[in-house]
Amino acid sequence: MIRLDTARSEVGATSAATDFALDFEDLFSTAGDDALRRESGAEHVTASCLIFDPDTESVLLNHHRKAGLWGQFGGHLEPEDDSLCSAARREAMEESGLSHLTWFSPVPIDLHVHDLSASFGACRRHFDVVFAAIASVDQVPVVSDESLAVRWFPLTDLPASLMPDLVVRLPQLYRAGVGSWRVSDRRRG
Repeated sequence: MIRLDTARSEVGATSAATDFALDFEDLFSTAGDDALRRESGAEHVTASCLIFDPDTESVLLNHHRKAGLWGQFGGHLEPEDDSLCSAARREAMEESGLSHLTWFSPVPIDLHVHDLSASFGACRRHFDVVFAAIASVDQVPVVSDESLAVRWFPLTDLPASLMPDLVVRLPQLYRAGVGSWRVSDRRRG
């Protein structure tokens, strides 16, 4: 299971400026290790991933069964996750059905806190740590049990039933994810 100091370190390394950093610190200070376990309370940390294809300027989204809206891949932390990054990667692979991600961001590209509807059961608020990944639109996604559909969308033609916060955030998240990929690509080359 992820250790609290690991989660704090990853949250602190987020590549973009965010209004939610203090909310995460308050949660960590108040709840301690319980902030990382869904069974410990209605407010807890989740990890998610936006998958992009920079060649076609497309994003892979899932039509989330509980939310009834299109959004990124993500969810609760599991005992086998040793970092928020590994949790986000696991969720992206499980929910997208992709067998290969070309690149995965080493640090989060965003932090977000959002309230949840009653369809999420005991979960009231998620403190989401967002990572990015690169894949090709040539890869065919597979729908998981948690989704109604999984599909590639050009950034210029997103679905109408997109999660409300993503309508505004997606362009900046795309730039942050692709920018982080380009920086790491230059370091390797």
